[in-house]
Amino acid sequence: METLWQPIAQRIVQGLGVAPGELIQVRDSAGRFDALLEILLAIECAGATPQPQLTPVAYLQRLWSAAPRSYLADWDRHRQAWARQFDRVLVLGGISADFGASDEAAFAVWRQAVHRLSAIEEARSLPVLVVALPTEARAAQLGISLPALEQIVLPALALSAAQLAATIRRVQDAVADCQTLIVQTGGQHELRLERGQRLWLCDDGLIDDDRARGGVSNLPAGSIYTTVLEHATEGRLWLPQAGDATDVVLSFEAGRIAQITAQHVETLHALFERHTGEPRRVGHIGIGLNPHLDRLIGWTLVDEHVEGCLFISLGENRYMGGQNESSLNVDYAIPAATLIADGRMIVAAGKLVV
Repeated sequence: METLWQPIAQRIVQGLGVAPGELIQVRDSAGRFDALLEILLAIECAGATPQPQLTPVAYLQRLWSAAPRSYLADWDRHRQAWARQFDRVLVLGGISADFGASDEAAFAVWRQAVHRLSAIEEARSLPVLVVALPTEARAAQLGISLPALEQIVLPALALSAAQLAATIRRVQDAVADCQTLIVQTGGQHELRLERGQRLWLCDDGLIDDDRARGGVSNLPAGSIYTTVLEHATEGRLWLPQAGDATDVVLSFEAGRIAQITAQHVETLHALFERHTGEPRRVGHIGIGLNPHLDRLIGWTLVDEHVEGCLFISLGENRYMGGQNESSLNVDYAIPAATLIADGRMIVAAGKLVV
């Protein structure tokens, strides 16, 4: 355990900014007990107190089906008090739950309790670090072995902010003053976005002053990203997959998705219909910059940090300086895309060229 996870646990403690005397919620949905123990130990050795919340996917799905509805509706009763005491939140992610396989009514009342907890965290502006932990379930979903997945992800997790700094600075300098972003995808589709005066933010896996500007922190780290003017996006974007939909073309007019063509397109329409606000607008766009990641594997939290990979979000972006309100916030990695900033090539067919 120590050989595999100790340096990553230290990177997590550094990235989260753990300080002596703090109370750290460790929200574990991965179920990697070997990694969890090393992370809890690293937090304690930094002088802070970890408070684990063990909610792996299989546990949650049993909870939704077996627990009394009244309990699920009141799931946040004691947790609200805890949420007001935490200084930082660490999220250990493995694989997402299959909400479609759950009791819809039970899940709905539980989700309302979670939303109330999230509102407390947002009001307190709690620092949150999200970590992609390889699991057997995720590896099986991706069609590879767990050792193969670990070989891809673990070196990228361990990469320090200092090792990422030069690349992040170079690419930020290249796009700093640009106004118009052109994204070319699928060989024939072009999307035009306008940045206005929106800030370029970076994810170096270190919670620092970028948090005050709306930045997010993940591990693996390594990306820059910006929100865009919500009403100005025009053109077409191709995605190989968006949920269960495949070969997706999103056509934008006046900043909003006006038409979708895809296999299983009904799943995307259903996604947008389930959410409030404006889920059909671009939230942000970014460039992956982690040199230890050189190919997409189908796990968005990892893929959006692949060096040269573009990623785009739909929905909510106010927390990072945008003006779009929505209950949807979903990211998609875009393979082999080209990015042109005010006429300058930044990424060519998935390869960083600056």
